[in-house]
Amino acid sequence: MSEQQPKKKRWPYVLGGIVLFLVLVVSIALWRLDAFLLETARTEAAKYSQQLGRPVMIGDISTKLVPYLGVKVENVVVGAAEGEQVPLTELRRVDVSMALWPALTSRGKDIQVQNAEVNGLTVNVVRLPDGTTNVSRLQEKLARQQPKEEEPPAEETPTDLSGVRVDRAALTDATIRFIDQSGGAQARELAISDLDIEVKDLRVGQPLEVALNAAVLAQQQNLHVTVKTAPLPASLTPVPERVVLKAEPIDISPLGPFLGPDVGLQAGKVQADWTAELGAAVPGGNGPTNIKGGLRAEGLSFAGTEGGKALDVVLDTDVTGDMKTGDLTLRKLLMELGPARLTGKGQVKGLLTETPAVQDFELVGQNLDPAVLAEYYPPLRKQLANQVAGPIGLVVRGGGTQQSQALTAEMDLTPVRLNIPEQLSKEAGAPMQVTARITGAAASGGALRFDAKADLTGVDMRPGLLLDKRPGQTFTVDTAGTYQPESGKRPMKVDLGRLNVALLDSTLTGTASVALAGQGARQTTTFALALKSPRLNADELLMTDEEIASVTGGAPVEEEGPQDPKRFNGMRGDMLFEIGALRMNEMDLSNMVAELKMVDDLITVERFTTGIYGGTVSAGGSTVRLGPEPAQRPFELKAEVRGMDVAQAMSKRVPRKVLDGRFDGQLNLTGVGYEMESLKQRLAGAIQGNLMGGAFSGMDIPAAVSAPLVKALPFAGKMLTDEGMTQLAEQLPFGVTIKNGVAQLSKPITWTRPEVAMSFDGGIGLDGTLDLAGTVNLGPPLIQKMTLGKATPTDPVPLALKLTGKAWSPQVTGLDVKPAAVAIAKMAAASAATELLGEKGKEVGKVITGGTDAAKEAAKAEAEKRQRELEEKARQEAEAARKRAEEEAKKRLKGIFKK
Repeated sequence: MSEQQPKKKRWPYVLGGIVLFLVLVVSIALWRLDAFLLETARTEAAKYSQQLGRPVMIGDISTKLVPYLGVKVENVVVGAAEGEQVPLTELRRVDVSMALWPALTSRGKDIQVQNAEVNGLTVNVVRLPDGTTNVSRLQEKLARQQPKEEEPPAEETPTDLSGVRVDRAALTDATIRFIDQSGGAQARELAISDLDIEVKDLRVGQPLEVALNAAVLAQQQNLHVTVKTAPLPASLTPVPERVVLKAEPIDISPLGPFLGPDVGLQAGKVQADWTAELGAAVPGGNGPTNIKGGLRAEGLSFAGTEGGKALDVVLDTDVTGDMKTGDLTLRKLLMELGPARLTGKGQVKGLLTETPAVQDFELVGQNLDPAVLAEYYPPLRKQLANQVAGPIGLVVRGGGTQQSQALTAEMDLTPVRLNIPEQLSKEAGAPMQVTARITGAAASGGALRFDAKADLTGVDMRPGLLLDKRPGQTFTVDTAGTYQPESGKRPMKVDLGRLNVALLDSTLTGTASVALAGQGARQTTTFALALKSPRLNADELLMTDEEIASVTGGAPVEEEGPQDPKRFNGMRGDMLFEIGALRMNEMDLSNMVAELKMVDDLITVERFTTGIYGGTVSAGGSTVRLGPEPAQRPFELKAEVRGMDVAQAMSKRVPRKVLDGRFDGQLNLTGVGYEMESLKQRLAGAIQGNLMGGAFSGMDIPAAVSAPLVKALPFAGKMLTDEGMTQLAEQLPFGVTIKNGVAQLSKPITWTRPEVAMSFDGGIGLDGTLDLAGTVNLGPPLIQKMTLGKATPTDPVPLALKLTGKAWSPQVTGLDVKPAAVAIAKMAAASAATELLGEKGKEVGKVITGGTDAAKEAAKAEAEKRQRELEEKARQEAEAARKRAEEEAKKRLKGIFKK
């Protein structure tokens, strides 16, 4: 019996088959994935080709899953645009690998990049025959495609990237080629080659170090830059702590043509050996600051220099400091720009303490004349635009007694000529000096104490078209306070405990403060201002239209255009003004107190009181919004007036006196803008008050109606003597409602004098146009005087009329004197009958006159007619307002749907 053969195991073959199958499936999947990614990438590249105006090509994309997730992109080219012969960029390979499993299990929160490398990048900068470059052409094309940004983007909360880690990221073997094709067929070429940038161990909590090395116009690497940061926060936003710059002597002359004609570089060499431990000198940094070494640029020559002058630039430093304590040591500080020179030496200790110490500290500027520097660097002329010329004197020195030491900075601009468009001008030799002194920190919070004085006597402020301050007139500012730099959550704050301003013959004293917190769209500015002045003549300080015309040569001044309606967002402030005597807009105000509050663009009057025109005005609760332009600034005026002389108040606004008396009342008005045209359309509200001892100076109304009445009588009479005014009641209460720029009487005003009674209704336009209708009741004494005693009525005789025209030269219209003349004639006949027939004549007189009923009925009919006219006019105005509102609503809806 034969021995039984052992049975072969099949499972290794089965397992091998499964593995082989899986490998095959994965290979096919990866092949299809690579094809899909490549197709997608090339589709996107075609879109970018349209935007860039040059072809974008991608050679290949490959992926792998084990032992890590990897993506490789090869042979990416951004080609030449029309008229160019060389591609813009060429990229040999991009290789990215990352751990797959942590990314999958964390749902994309744990990203571990093992390596991200860009290899063989070549950028070709070509100077074309017309002098432009391919890069500048691309920039201009992209700028034209950039959409206009209507509103600044809202500040976003920093993204938490604490789950991202990059072991290595690098740019290797990169080249920037400079090709000059402007000289004809033979193109010149130079390059920055062997360019390497490497970053290792990028992760939260670890410092970051970035190294850059390159061969600039040389065969070997001659430029080395290293940047080291503080430990990275969760946003991975770096805060640089240490910067090292080393450059062997490099001749940069060949780069001149590629910097463009605006720079015009023709020759020069640069070298550097500079190290900076930045510390707290940069936002978010900590620790002391140490800057050592320098850089040198020699023989810089630019097109257009006078006499071929070459510019040497030197920076040589050995400086240490500590922002926390206010320490500063200048072992060496030398900055030279051609003839301009800034040198420093000495030591300051404890500037942010209450007892600073100063040792031989000095910072001196010499030959700081921008106009002279422009002789070496001609593009500076265009940048200066002939605005600044002459040597600026700058000296900072330390000194004082042992118990009180300080730093004093003096800037003398007297030798300097200034011509800043739309701001100020100053001739060389006219006085202008600024002096500041720092005396250490205040007892609390480490805020620096300082005082500063500025003498602007030689400055002409008229180019700003606001202040009428000429050269030689007084303008000085004297301040003292504290400066608190931003630290952590503590905002930057400046407190001015002393603020003295002398401008022409006026003086202002007070205090001010401002604090800035947050960044970008979330920044808030909180301020406070309190100023006092015994006398302030704003009409003398501010320029008139005639003075503006003399400065501009009669050229029209551009009106303030629309501005960003959100420009005041984040503004929070309180303002207090106390002025003993204020002259403004030809008005004299006394004991003025104004307390204002600002929140964003809304200004609220918390308190306002002043003496004006022999009375007082208070306007607490009024508001105004600072809209995008002056014509779009809505306001609400709430004011109470006591004892104001109406004639004085109107004297500068009308060519002739209109009204006498004193006014007590309340104003509650709303409107938009301050120009008359805008107010005519949108001013609304009400005025309620009482006119005491009033007189209408526009005309003597009884005398005006007596002339046509006397002429209508069938017998000779005498018109009333024109007194030039109409006496009103001793107390004349009234109320007006303002709508669409027209003040409409809320109810008729009625007053009675011993010999006459009057009543009027209607409105008055803001331009002074009258539209009043009423009745004048001539009393028996006046009728007897007008008829020379021929008629003696027992009741007043009414006449209906209208007052039109301007208030200072009104006209009587719509006067029908016939009913009154007939009535008076009958009265005269009745009187004659009584004289002839005695008691029997009285009965005849009653039959003849029929009383004064006819005149009364005529006046009543005219009044009713006028009331109907007013009602119809009000209806038409309401209908017009409704149509305007509908049109505005349609426009707004149209604008919304367009967006």
